Amino acid sequence: MNKVDLRRQVAELFIVRASGFNLDSQRLYPKLEESNSNLKRLLEEGVGGVILLGGTVKEVEIRCNVLKKWSGKPLLLCADIEEGVGQRFYGGTKFIPPMGIAQIYKKDHNLAISIAEKIGYFTGKEAKNIGLNWLLAPVCDINNNSNNPVINLRAWGEEPETVKILTCAFHRGVSSSKMLTCAKHFPGHGNSEVDSHLDLPEIQNDLSKLEKFELIPFKSLINQGVNSVMIGHLLFSKIDPIYPATLSKRLVTDLLRIKLKYDGLVVSDALVMNAISNKFGSGRAAVMAFEAGIDLILMPKDIDKAINSLTDAFYLEKISLDKLHISRERRKKQLDLISNENDLDKEELSNEAIQNKFSLDAYRFSNFTIKNSIFIRKESSVKAEVNDINLIQIDNIDKVSNQYFPALDLPKVAGFKNLIIHPLGISPWRKTNNKFLELGQFGNSKILVQLFVRGKPFIGLDYNNDHWIGAIKNLEIEERLSGVIIYGCPYLYDKIKKTIHESIPLAYSPSQIEEAQNQILRRILQSKILKKEIDKKSSKEFTD
Repeated sequence: MNKVDLRRQVAELFIVRASGFNLDSQRLYPKLEESNSNLKRLLEEGVGGVILLGGTVKEVEIRCNVLKKWSGKPLLLCADIEEGVGQRFYGGTKFIPPMGIAQIYKKDHNLAISIAEKIGYFTGKEAKNIGLNWLLAPVCDINNNSNNPVINLRAWGEEPETVKILTCAFHRGVSSSKMLTCAKHFPGHGNSEVDSHLDLPEIQNDLSKLEKFELIPFKSLINQGVNSVMIGHLLFSKIDPIYPATLSKRLVTDLLRIKLKYDGLVVSDALVMNAISNKFGSGRAAVMAFEAGIDLILMPKDIDKAINSLTDAFYLEKISLDKLHISRERRKKQLDLISNENDLDKEELSNEAIQNKFSLDAYRFSNFTIKNSIFIRKESSVKAEVNDINLIQIDNIDKVSNQYFPALDLPKVAGFKNLIIHPLGISPWRKTNNKFLELGQFGNSKILVQLFVRGKPFIGLDYNNDHWIGAIKNLEIEERLSGVIIYGCPYLYDKIKKTIHESIPLAYSPSQIEEAQNQILRRILQSKILKKEIDKKSSKEFTD
């Protein structure tokens, strides 16, 4: 085989990142997302997959068709969709985080299992309708470390049995929509306190502990026929003291392939992440990942260098060509399962009434799951006095700019004055003790505290919000606390619940989306006044 043809075959095994928006100027993360000219070149040269983020659902549908034309052959088109298509693409349905379903599971097993499966179905079908064919979900990590900054709400629970049952239910739902699935992040990212986007986490579990805990959901999904497994950037020093799992033959080949008898697609987590790119160049990392037993290489920092290095390794016979053929065949096998990607009835796809009904059903089901995941203690109402403050912590100020944001809008209508705490704002904490608010900034007003907190990529050490426990308790002691609402982190909510008196209004939602805010606030604020005033406010603010 000549080197040019060999390179095209090797390129099939690489997945690059692109924006769901059509224009280069619209890219949300231009350092990570290929430009259109480079993307077109890479697909024409044989690159076999694209991971997408951003854009409206309609733009993504158009985008996927364009990418397939540029490639001229079957492509893997994927996204990190763990909480509904709307998590990544504007206009799609948003569902509660997996940890919220785990909270429901504690109260009602059957309801949670049913919800997980239906979310899988709605998510898979909606993703397929916009042109994707591979969901990088479910997360199979067991979040047994409450200080985990990156998995957290993305996990389906803190116990192996819960995670096993719920991820299998979600997988059944996705599979029924004829989409490819991915179990991640093998062999388990739940017991880390370091975000692998920022550095390499080290986990002290040996193989025996993994088998009794972390591996349980992965084994179940393998038995259920999961289409792919993603390897996490994790150092299990008691199993392989030198190499992270992504580059470790002991973990990928010996454990996953041989011991667990998995013969499906294995994909790396993004090689651009600091856990790998801080220590290994793009070319070396790609070769080592493939040698370890990985089939598909996701997002190397330098895509051309990675493809060229792996091509050279085959050309110079440092790696057997048989391994290349096996990985390509695994990829083809999964693509063949969905090669009838237009098998959805064409009349159904073109029937606007059917599509509208599906979207409405998904939206209503999302609202139903939110309602079942919300907790409100003692259903007591919060009433604003003159100059009372709605103090809200939010980590992303973009969420509240030029759009309806109930956590601000509803308290304002009820009589509260809004104050936002965010990374770009003025600190509300005492300089001498950052566990207490500088109450002099707030006059003598009572304060409704709303906290948006959740672990997520790149949050790092900023995830820890325990300083709010003392601050809220101090507000209660000073008789300045109107109520507390937590959106996201169940661990902070549990700690605050144990700290403040049960007479203080307290509410929790695992979801942070607008509908979750809406449902909580309409239940604890004076709802009759709210509805009337919001309708009046909406009509006043309308302009053409």
